[in-house]
Parts: sequence; structure tokens; C-alpha cells
Amino acid sequence: MKARITIAALFFHCLLFSQEAKILESFSIPFEPVAASIDRQGFLYFASSDGVIEKYDKKGQLQYHFSPQIKATPSLLEAWQGLRVFVYYQGFQEYLFLNRFLANSERYNLNRFNISQINGIATLSADNNLWLLNTSNLTLSKIDVNSGELLLENILSLSLENKKLNPSFIREYQNLLFISDSKGYILVFDNLGNFVEEINAANNGFFSFSKNWLISSSPEQIVLTDIYSKKTKEISYANLPYQFVFMENDLLFAISGKRVDILSIN
Repeated sequence: MKARITIAALFFHCLLFSQEAKILESFSIPFEPVAASIDRQGFLYFASSDGVIEKYDKKGQLQYHFSPQIKATPSLLEAWQGLRVFVYYQGFQEYLFLNRFLANSERYNLNRFNISQINGIATLSADNNLWLLNTSNLTLSKIDVNSGELLLENILSLSLENKKLNPSFIREYQNLLFISDSKGYILVFDNLGNFVEEINAANNGFFSFSKNWLISSSPEQIVLTDIYSKKTKEISYANLPYQFVFMENDLLFAISGKRVDILSIN
């Protein structure tokens, strides 16, 4: 009897946390994106390897197009603010802001902050400053974008116990900073740059958020991880691996090559 109860409980757990995704519709974009983002209204943003950025609605209709004067590959694209879009170019250690119509400002170089040996990734903070992870000396810094003042700096080698960090993506969300590593784990820091924990969520180097869910993907499945309880939902699909996955109103927007699939979760 006890064994039957245990089996039933395990079966219910699988029903609750293992789901299948169904493709409702798809649309195509003219290039394979190297970076992608979604804003609070559900508009999707894609960047090409030569720096073209396009904004689409949820039906796949092109809204705005940006062509840079200087061709460069964006390393990171963030549109969560809605009114402006942050674009970072790791190869040049530069960043720029676009408005919601994808009109751009001038490009800014990180060297303007008088930080030596810059080599790493950067993202926009919730208070409109910059997070910078400098891999040359493994420091995490927060910088005032207007004055260039160093607001905080943490030497990560003191807290990561000789962990070799090869960061691929960085994002602030709900007063926490998340950094993914190419080896597949995600490091979490508080809003003062202190290391909090490591999340072992299957990921391909990119992740996104919806409510309390951290959304990541592997070649076999999409994984939703609650950033507080650490409960996970594993969503299987019978399609090509997805490079980017976003969630909006219980729909998943999954990108593979030039194709964007809109998925429902059964």
C-alpha cells in the first residue's frame, strides 16, 4: 500500500513539473540573432552579427529597424526597461542606448571610467547604472554612468573559491544579479555585489525571466526554475534546440536560427 502511495505521489509530481510544449504558430526574421530580448509589453528584439537590431510584436510584425554606422557584433541586448534599449559590444568594450523607436545615442567606451585592463561583460542595473564583470581581474563593479564614480567593487576570487569564471550572460532581476557561465551554471549576487548562491539550471549560456521564473534551455528541454523556492518545471518539445526563450502571459517565444516559435504549455 505504501509503495502504491509513493508511486502515485511521484506520478503526480511528474504531472505537475514535467510538461510538453505545443507550437501554436511561428514567424521568421531575416537573420540568425546573436542577442535577443523582450520588453515589458511583450515586444521582441533581435540583434544580428553585424549590429542590425529589429523590434517585432508578438505576431511577428516588424515595428522598427536599426542599422549602426559602425558594424559590430552585440554581445548583450536588454529591452526590459521599455523606454530604452541597452546594447553592449564586448569586442569594443562599448555600449549604447536606443529609444523605443530604435533611434540611437552615441556609443560610449568603458575606458571613460578609468578602469584598467577592462575585459568582460556589462549590463544595465535597475537604478540606471552599469554592472561590469571584469574577467581580467575577476571583479564585479557597479559604476555611475553619469559621473563615472565607482559605486561598489567586489573581488570575486575571494568568494568563488578558485572557480574559473567564463561568463556568457548577465542580467539584474528583482534586486538580484544573475551571471551565467559557459559551463552551464548560474551565479546569483545581491544588489551589493555579494555572492549569494549557485543555481544548477540547465542552460546554453542565456536565460530570461517571467514573474519568479528563471527560464533557460538545453538541447532537450526548456527549464523554468523558481528563483526563490528552486522548484523547476521541465518542458519538453519536439523541435530544433532553441538559442533564446522568453515567456509572456503563459506563452513561450523560442528562437532557433531565423525561426521564432510561439509555444503553449499543456
